[in-house]
Amino acid sequence: MKWKAILGSLGSRFLGAVLLVAAGAKAVDPGTFAEQIQLEGLDFLLSTRTVVLIALAVETGLGMALLMGVRRLWVLSPTALLVSFLLFLNGRNYWLVLHGLRDESASCGCFGSLLNRTPAQAFWQDLLLLVPPLLLAFGGRQSERRSLRRLRLLLAGITAVAVMIYAGANPDLQFVEIAAAVAGQSSQERFVRTSDYRLIIDSREAAETEIYHSDESVTFLVLSSRLSSPVLLRLRTSAVETVAQAKISRGGDGSITLLPDPVFRPQGEFELTAEGISFTVEGHELLLKSSQ
Repeated sequence: MKWKAILGSLGSRFLGAVLLVAAGAKAVDPGTFAEQIQLEGLDFLLSTRTVVLIALAVETGLGMALLMGVRRLWVLSPTALLVSFLLFLNGRNYWLVLHGLRDESASCGCFGSLLNRTPAQAFWQDLLLLVPPLLLAFGGRQSERRSLRRLRLLLAGITAVAVMIYAGANPDLQFVEIAAAVAGQSSQERFVRTSDYRLIIDSREAAETEIYHSDESVTFLVLSSRLSSPVLLRLRTSAVETVAQAKISRGGDGSITLLPDPVFRPQGEFELTAEGISFTVEGHELLLKSSQ
């Protein structure tokens, strides 16, 4: 029906415009986007710079194709995956903030520095901005001349490459990558004590527990007399690790520093539950939960 084709075209073009605005905002300030990539731990396989450029190219290419009305399944399917992934990141960020595991000022970075949104605003706004037009874009698709489609795809590809080149030339992107490399080469990690959390071991609160937090690596350090080794909870990767007590150095200001060349022993992964962070170490069931 004609009205389905019209709604589908409108949905496609609206979604394409949103993706292009988002990609353009991040391309203008790729340094901020790179920091968000690092915060979410998305640079575990490729360098931060490479992840940023690939993400910008994909978002720009798909956005441009949709804006020009290309609605074939091989365009809509990766777009659906991209939208799902963005909503997943926003939802996880929102959940972490709600449970006190991430700062309330944390932003998804979806629109770079163009929009400052709370995690809650980012999740619900993106849900409304992306999902309805995506569903509309799947409806009322019509065939089109191959020559016209190829021209539109060529323009989408050229635009994606241009955005990559523009963002890649930004010195802020290189600075963030260098800073991350320097931080990764550092042999010490500093943790500051926090009273915002408490530890439950085998359903009983461990009152003698000391809990520390590192803003640089977004990691909790847990020390308890009921555990033989200090425990590290890495929020970026959900990894649970232990480290030798001898590698813990206490500073005069009450902070803790990991001494050079610590050996981390993997203990599996933790789970985020409605109560807090649940994990197992040395046969004990542990729960790190908010004190509030």
